Amino acid sequence: MISTNLYNNIDLSRKREQQIDTLKVFNENVTEISFNKEYSVEFPTKAGNLSLFIELGPEFPFEKPTMKICPRITHKWVDASGQIVLAPGLMNYTIHSDLGRVVQVIRREFELDQSLTLASSGSDGFSGNINIGCLKNAITSLSNDAEFFSLANLTSAELLRLNNNVDCLDEFISELPSIEASNKNIENAITKIMDLANSNMSKEEPICNLKSEISKQLETIETYQKSYAEHSATYVKLSEKYSPQSISDNLKKAAIKCDEESERIAEQFLNGEIDCDKFLHVYVKSRTMSYTRKAKEDRLNYQLKQLKEAGF
Repeated sequence: MISTNLYNNIDLSRKREQQIDTLKVFNENVTEISFNKEYSVEFPTKAGNLSLFIELGPEFPFEKPTMKICPRITHKWVDASGQIVLAPGLMNYTIHSDLGRVVQVIRREFELDQSLTLASSGSDGFSGNINIGCLKNAITSLSNDAEFFSLANLTSAELLRLNNNVDCLDEFISELPSIEASNKNIENAITKIMDLANSNMSKEEPICNLKSEISKQLETIETYQKSYAEHSATYVKLSEKYSPQSISDNLKKAAIKCDEESERIAEQFLNGEIDCDKFLHVYVKSRTMSYTRKAKEDRLNYQLKQLKEAGF
């Protein structure tokens, strides 16, 4: 059984990832400095381009993040060290807050503030360490970027050429390792999709044949079902006709019919309609048939009674 601590760790990791995703959704120019721990957001302001550094502690998002602005500016939300301390969204940050929107509000505040200025290096005891730290963080983040090294190896003339010539810029971008890898992945994906499409197309005819065969089999099954229903109805009728109780009733009716026939013959003899020899022959035959059928009926009823008493 998974422990409660493991469940909490999984939940913390999931919430942390969701908050980082919102940071990238609601803000542009987001750079990952340290995976899952530190990020920067660059944006233009009246005072110049600024970088907002977001540091996520080990208990984030159950604890609020730490944010610093670089270079340091003069603003009511920023303290002497450049840390954002009085932003309402950051002050009231909880597990239910949205990191992306909090950063977005702070960024928009600085972008729209027309009175924003850079802080002097000597005021409030600030010695420039924050600027140096910001620069180191930016260099660290770019040191892992292959595209940065590609640009760093170019001369000023080559950089100007890239800046002024769109075709050269496109060619340079197309030769970048990440772009080449992406193009290769796209080509591989297209090849796989084409192979899959061709494989599906090759299966079209067999599938159509199978559908036709299944339709024929369904028609055969429907014919068998209809025949089964007809035979089932016949079976029910025959079962009722030849059931023991039905046979007993038929024997009783046949015996009564023979009795009636013998009485009719006797009346004909008494009325002189038939001679003695014919009367004896026909009458005895009719009475014998009657007694035989009654005997069979009695015997069958007795057997049925015995079976019923035995529990059948």
